[in-house]
Amino acid sequence: MSPLRRILLSIAATLLAGQALAGPWLNSVDAAQKKAKAAHRLIFVDLFADWCGWCHRFEEEVIPSQAFQNATDDMVLLRLNTEDGRDGTKLARDYGIRSLPTFVVLNEDLLMAGQIRGYAPASEFAKMLKDTIGHYGEFQKRADSEVSLGKDYQKRLDLAREYRERNGFSQSQARLTKLIAEPSLPANIRDESYYELALAQFLAKKYDDAQKTLKTFASLQKQGDAFERSRLLVGDIYLSQGNLMAAANEYRAFKNTFPKSQYVRNVDVVLPQVEQQLRAQNSQSQSKK
Repeated sequence: MSPLRRILLSIAATLLAGQALAGPWLNSVDAAQKKAKAAHRLIFVDLFADWCGWCHRFEEEVIPSQAFQNATDDMVLLRLNTEDGRDGTKLARDYGIRSLPTFVVLNEDLLMAGQIRGYAPASEFAKMLKDTIGHYGEFQKRADSEVSLGKDYQKRLDLAREYRERNGFSQSQARLTKLIAEPSLPANIRDESYYELALAQFLAKKYDDAQKTLKTFASLQKQGDAFERSRLLVGDIYLSQGNLMAAANEYRAFKNTFPKSQYVRNVDVVLPQVEQQLRAQNSQSQSKK
């Protein structure tokens, strides 16, 4: 093949990739959700950043492929820059995206159907996407048969937890609230349900509700794994609210109360960072005087 022909083919491939990317892709969450609701489709979200080399490779090699086109043929396509200060930044924060490339599948209510991390060649990526959608289908079946669970408290807890893991915080809270109201609920399921409820509220940034739930839980239980995690969550709530002193006090109290807990190692990582921030904060206050 002549050098000129190779150049022409390269240009053609680049143009085709650009057309494939520019055609059906949206760049707004609202627009994607509106289209998904109208057609009852899943949303495929490609999260990228300009500095991400693997993101560009995915754009150039995977998106134009027939395997990818077939795998996403009945999906709404959404592409977001995680550093745009708008939809991309918010979605990455809300769904805990910490590495790129990452691809998220959402349903029409923005519940996470699945997540794929990292680059993979076209055929392999298409299979991963198919498996992801398959797992979501299994979750839907469990959710649809929820009414039949009745007194199977463990499965009801598992389903509520899965909603939380899929960023369905309101759905998780509703199920957990019903669960802890069950008079015959075993203590171990009750404890996990209280912790899960507080965690879902915390992740939804309902800090006051989370603290009320933890206070109620503390009136019922004073020991056990779920209780220990709940005490750490108190510190996390203060930290998220910017109350460094209260957070540090909670973490110190945890180490004193539960010196043999497996979670002390978590505190040993977080507490020095909080104390460092407190010192910096105090230093700044002193310099202003």
